Amino acid sequence: MCTRVTMKIFTPLCVFLLYWILPSIQAERHSLYYIYTALSKPVDLPGIYEFSAMGLLDDTQIDYNNSEEKRKSPKQPWVKEKMLEDYWEKGNRSRKSKEQWFNVNVQILMDHMRQCFR
Repeated sequence: MCTRVTMKIFTPLCVFLLYWILPSIQAERHSLYYIYTALSKPVDLPGIYEFSAMGLLDDTQIDYNNSEEKRKSPKQPWVKEKMLEDYWEKGNRSRKSKEQWFNVNVQILMDHMRQCFR
């Protein structure tokens, strides 16, 4: 008899605790985006580069580089503090590779468009 009463109390209590605790222990959701911009030729305007890239974490800019500076740099103090120097070196190599990829593909697209409109 005591076991039945205990189960009747224990089961709803467990369900309540799980319902209340589970959302609080689930991982937070974040968004991470990278935006790349490549132009077909240099533009003589301040702040406009042939290639630029930026990282956004939860809609906050965390890093940036362009074809003139050629260095991935942190845009938030906490990013600079938390990431090791190796991260920035690898990021520089990755961005340089992406810049080359964009340059090649923009040139291919321009050549293709010239052939199409002859």
